[in-house]
Amino acid sequence: MENSSKHVAVLLKETVDLLNIKTGEKYIDATLGGGGHTAEILKRGGKVLGLDRDEEAIKRLRKRFEIEIEEGRLIVMKGNFINMENIAKENEFDKVDGIIFDLGMSSDQFESGRGFSFMKDEPLDMRMDSDLGVTAADLVNALSQKELFGLFTKLAQVEKAREISGAIVESRKFRQVKTTKELVEIIGSVPAYRRQKDLHPATKVFMALRIAVNNEPENLEMGIPQASELLTTGGRLAVISFHQGEDRIVKQFFRKWQINGVKEINRKPILAEDEEVRINPRSRSAKLRVGEKI
Repeated sequence: MENSSKHVAVLLKETVDLLNIKTGEKYIDATLGGGGHTAEILKRGGKVLGLDRDEEAIKRLRKRFEIEIEEGRLIVMKGNFINMENIAKENEFDKVDGIIFDLGMSSDQFESGRGFSFMKDEPLDMRMDSDLGVTAADLVNALSQKELFGLFTKLAQVEKAREISGAIVESRKFRQVKTTKELVEIIGSVPAYRRQKDLHPATKVFMALRIAVNNEPENLEMGIPQASELLTTGGRLAVISFHQGEDRIVKQFFRKWQINGVKEINRKPILAEDEEVRINPRSRSAKLRVGEKI
């Protein structure tokens, strides 16, 4: 199983350990990404149904896991986890021992040329699924200042959101904002924007746009409850979130789930240790929550 991806799975050991992998049992990776968590589940003897809505990721994964797919230990499907229950039933994964959601971006997506990274000059796209209709450029050029302000503050708690949204609206009077470089220059023009330690001024703006383009909160609210229908008794759900809004949705779901006989394995989220953060800086914002169906 050759790993050609640069992506490093976050909280890999902690997540897979808590899933309690059993040889021959079935698991769902609802967000395949670079395939790191799936590779570890397969290594420990589990069978996996993996989903991803990124066509480029699907192609890479089918090549990387060609042997596992041929052996019937892995099924790779293009699909959004809002349809997880139907996809699982169609592939005879309607009763599984574990499900994982890793809600972060993969390194391959940052290298995809679709504008996820503000470090390069690329089209302002940000669609994980190319079949989606609205791009980040569409939002930046069509929303009013009030709408942009609301998007930035609600989805990513952007500092100087009012000033940044105003600068965007002012700039597009002269020309449309089409590339990541153009947007970064607009953000950088905002006076008194204090750069936080280790955080580029464009980080949260790009995150907010990506979340909006891909309907991430709505998808999460629709996708996670399907886990309770698919898990067997004793089955576990592991969710890795990367920002406050995601973690709030997950935490609220687990609290609601407990009323129906599900226990939270870790009452406080598990965070990456210092060594992992040093090796993989993206892990610093990761929070892992795990629940068990009883």
